[in-house]
Amino acid sequence: MNPTLSFSETAIVGGTLYLLACFSVLTWSVILLKAGELLWHRYRLNQLMPPIDLNELMPSGAERSPLQGKQLATPVGRLWQVGQQAYGQASAQSRKTLQHTAAWHELIERSLRQQLQKERALFDSGLGWLASIGSTAPFVGLFGTVWGIMHALKDISVQGNASLEVVAGPIGEALIATAVGLAVAIPSVIAYNVFLRQNRVRLAQLEHFATDFLRVCIQNDLSNAHQENEHVHATA
Repeated sequence: MNPTLSFSETAIVGGTLYLLACFSVLTWSVILLKAGELLWHRYRLNQLMPPIDLNELMPSGAERSPLQGKQLATPVGRLWQVGQQAYGQASAQSRKTLQHTAAWHELIERSLRQQLQKERALFDSGLGWLASIGSTAPFVGLFGTVWGIMHALKDISVQGNASLEVVAGPIGEALIATAVGLAVAIPSVIAYNVFLRQNRVRLAQLEHFATDFLRVCIQNDLSNAHQENEHVHATA
């Protein structure tokens, strides 16, 4: 048997196992980072963030806003900052007609939706690696197995003996690559589905907050418009 050919085939199987080991390290690194991020988010939501009254978060109550310091660096804090900046700009402008008011409300809604997309991107960061590894690791392992079986069959043909003792050992070693590929892919797929579901829950919470924020903005504007109309009628 050609030593160069044997070394090349062995190196390919070994390289496949090394690649799967790198996949495994990357997978567990992402899993640990995303799990830490999820736990930190829950801590900030349950311990750091106070009960929020959106009526106190309007520009008129900005000085007594309960969100300060690290709270502003949370997803809810960033979403509120974007919404309040847009509402502050709307309040500073002269809105004499309902059309102008509706246009500003649409602008506030678009600003909130844009920030929601940014938060979604932050939540989903790293999940692409889990999805890619979960879908490719079994095929990488299968490639190593096929290549190892080819190597084993060539050795058997050189020896001229196809007994069970000769066949079982090399083929069993070749199947290790498939087993390793599955061992890498299964945690990746499970973690991807778990984190994806948690991200959907967190994003739904932010969407509810954004909807409530916009509702309070509209209610405030309608209330102010009603008071102005009553003042005009009283003056007349």
